[in-house]
Amino acid sequence: MIISILGAGAFGTALGKIVTDNGHEVHYFDPQKYPEVSLEQATDCAHAVIIAIPSIFIPDFIASYPANLKNCPTILASKGLTNLDCFKDFLQFSVLSGPAFAEDILSGKPATFTASDPFAMGLMKNNQITIELVDDPLGIILCGSLKNVYAIGSGFQSSSGHDIATYIEHAHNEMADYLEKHGAERKTADLACGIGDLILTCTNDTSRNFRCGQRLQAGESIESILNDLKTVEGYSTAQIIDAEGYPLLSKVQSIIS
Repeated sequence: MIISILGAGAFGTALGKIVTDNGHEVHYFDPQKYPEVSLEQATDCAHAVIIAIPSIFIPDFIASYPANLKNCPTILASKGLTNLDCFKDFLQFSVLSGPAFAEDILSGKPATFTASDPFAMGLMKNNQITIELVDDPLGIILCGSLKNVYAIGSGFQSSSGHDIATYIEHAHNEMADYLEKHGAERKTADLACGIGDLILTCTNDTSRNFRCGQRLQAGESIESILNDLKTVEGYSTAQIIDAEGYPLLSKVQSIIS
């Protein structure tokens, strides 16, 4: 099959490796890396599309998305959205998320993802990649969004000597509560996209969100951090989530303001 990947950043490229390893042909769309390739050219004859652009750009990107592409099987692999309304007109839509850094995938390390559709599972599963299947696209995307916010809090806590294991336990419980209250499945927080990604992101300084929290604790301004790190998904997510009644999410909102 021909698979079009929209976004050739680190994670999009890592997903491209998996797809290529599985015997498929990959075409990338990324105006920064491949300015000579239009969206129409990158998706011509595509059997499926994987969206891996930063989530902050997705609503505007989908607003001008070609209508014919909405009929193509589409897998959202971006983390940071808090709802899926912009994809309501897509004919075959699924979500893929999980605890894996791009460099680990590219180096061949095993990884586990959670997918919301058997098509995504079949496309990505191989000897390196394990896929969990759950019919809860909203829950998967909320887990992928919230873990970034919690990672900011974890980085902040770690730099002040607090117990990160206890923090992650509370964050996991809070995440499950959030999913249940916002129309997703509580059990999704127990999967790779939930607790797995939460542990990885909240304990590893490879995570920009974790480093953001560390630098905030050190007294650096959020403006300076964003200027340096460029993309901190947890920052934009924290600004739009419903944090009332969720102490850890509320704490992150207060430290980035």
